[in-house]
Amino acid sequence: MLERSQNLVSEPEDKKKEDIHVQDALRACGYLEWSFQKARRQMKRMKPKKKKKQDVAVTRPSVVIPYVEKVSETVARIMKKYNVPCAMKPWVTLKNFLAHPKDCEDKEQTIECVYKVPCASSEKTYIGETGRKLGVRLQEHRSEVESKTNRAFTRSHRSSSSAESNRSALTDHAVQENHVISWSAASVIDRESDRSTRWIKEAVHSRKEGPRSMNRDEGSYHLRPLSWLDSNLSRQEPEEEDLVPAFSDESL
Repeated sequence: MLERSQNLVSEPEDKKKEDIHVQDALRACGYLEWSFQKARRQMKRMKPKKKKKQDVAVTRPSVVIPYVEKVSETVARIMKKYNVPCAMKPWVTLKNFLAHPKDCEDKEQTIECVYKVPCASSEKTYIGETGRKLGVRLQEHRSEVESKTNRAFTRSHRSSSSAESNRSALTDHAVQENHVISWSAASVIDRESDRSTRWIKEAVHSRKEGPRSMNRDEGSYHLRPLSWLDSNLSRQEPEEEDLVPAFSDESL
């Protein structure tokens, strides 16, 4: 009763009044004075109870991991210690085997691109660009090459063909060197819908090929030499003459 009067009452003055009221009530019931003193000594010896630390609930985002036998279970147990919800999903599903939303694009159906055609007899390559389907442009190259190479390759033919300029540098290489063009190895090396930008990309890729390129020039745009570029790096805006359009039959 004395302990309750100390714990339930908050104000100090009220605690004293409640303590006197409890003692008077107990004396009326026959309790002696020594019993009150013994109770107070026991109250002093009693240690205050340690309050358990309440775990603060922390909301953490859930984690989804692929299920791997004897591995995912271990990971889930570790996550649980840190109050991280963990869900598992199969990493191999029927969708992975059956669903193929997009078919592989045929390179010959590619439009608005920069392409490369290698020579099967040497390391030379031809760089070109087209806004039409690549297959159509390659067929034009192939028809021109076959029409020129069907004749017997003799010394007189080689001397005459060296002076003859064909529509494409690809045809010049096949006729003058008597080399075979690897049509099946033709590939798309860049994509661009804007025609002017596509011409610039054609020139850049042609320059990157260096001595391996069989092109007569860099295409529809003539880029400045690198020595000129190094001496003009300090300029903020390029002049109009930096990129000079030079229309040619190879850009068709």
